[in-house]
Amino acid sequence: MNRGVVISYLLGMFLFLFCSVPMDARAEIASDNAFEGAVWEKIIEDDIDGEYGIVQSMCVTEDYIICLENSSDLSQELDVIRAYYRNDTDEDGNPVERYSLAKRVENLEYEHANGMTYNPKTREILVALYINSSAENRGAIYRVDADTFTLKAKEKISDDYNILGIGYDEENDRYVIQTDADGGYSFKILDSQFRVTEDLGKYEDTCVGYNFQDLCVSGDYIINFPLTLNMGIGDYIQMYSISRKQMVSASKLTFPFENVVSDEPESICELGAGAFAAVVNLDYADGRRTFCIYKTVVPYNFSPSDAAKDAKNQIKADVGQSKDTQEAKESEDKKTEEFRTTQEDESPDASSAQEERGGSGKGWVAGSILLLLAAGIAGGIYTRYLSVKRERQRNLERIRKEREQAGRHY
Repeated sequence: MNRGVVISYLLGMFLFLFCSVPMDARAEIASDNAFEGAVWEKIIEDDIDGEYGIVQSMCVTEDYIICLENSSDLSQELDVIRAYYRNDTDEDGNPVERYSLAKRVENLEYEHANGMTYNPKTREILVALYINSSAENRGAIYRVDADTFTLKAKEKISDDYNILGIGYDEENDRYVIQTDADGGYSFKILDSQFRVTEDLGKYEDTCVGYNFQDLCVSGDYIINFPLTLNMGIGDYIQMYSISRKQMVSASKLTFPFENVVSDEPESICELGAGAFAAVVNLDYADGRRTFCIYKTVVPYNFSPSDAAKDAKNQIKADVGQSKDTQEAKESEDKKTEEFRTTQEDESPDASSAQEERGGSGKGWVAGSILLLLAAGIAGGIYTRYLSVKRERQRNLERIRKEREQAGRHY
């Protein structure tokens, strides 16, 4: 059998077995019911500025937890952006008090400002305006500079509906929006250029309440709050599956309220792996009006796959390189064989003598070298596999330890 065919076959079989090992799994929320019984801890409480002000949306950047207060739907008052430190140091590395107010900006009217998300690749905050007083803002999204909180551009998505909420899916570099009632409360996927690429269907009959608040995206899940204000049924959090195109859970919320007579959860965002923050507007029995940010950590599956992917890609490259090397060797051997044949044609006696001296032994030696080469390559690949497996285990332990401290650090 041709040596190149044998080596290619052996390498191909080993690569197939290696790639069949179930190493490629994503880190994700553990189940459809991850928020059942979630314990929420208050990390921020601040006053609402305007007489009719409501904090409508929230997002997080690398340095800040950012809230947007809609001052009024009845006027053109400027809305309020507040940024709170999410770390123990600021963006320049200076020590700060975590969750203290870092910035407060009033420079734009954001309509109802019902949804927010952050794109770290563009360093933009995207704001879903929802109810619009200006006709040209119907179905539009504001793109805001995350460093200066100034308006960069406006993206028109549609004239047929307004947009309730928006979330950024960093892994796939895309956005998920939810339309208002005019669009059947549908979820739609936008690409990085804000073009609708997929409609996930209408969800007007799925809400526990009578409307929807802002959303966030985590893996395969779209997570949002239903509007249940004054319904007397309490607060809920809903989870929708992108792949299954359906609502998979609606879990009751138990925020640690004291002397609160009315509350309205408005927005949710992901702080880190399995850690979430929610902003809630509160009316107290003594007449005070504030908003609170609560955090929780839900069950999460950790299975880092990047190292495995890299290893598999490297092995494929190694195999490809081995094949290229073998093909080059075969080409050289072919030329040598052609030259030898030519010489034998010119000197048949010499050829016969050579065959008598070692013709049978040459095949055995070549076969041995072939097997040793295949074994060496297979051993190298298996060693890489074990190395990747050990690295994944170390990553798993490291991430678990970090997550154990999530309640203190997120």
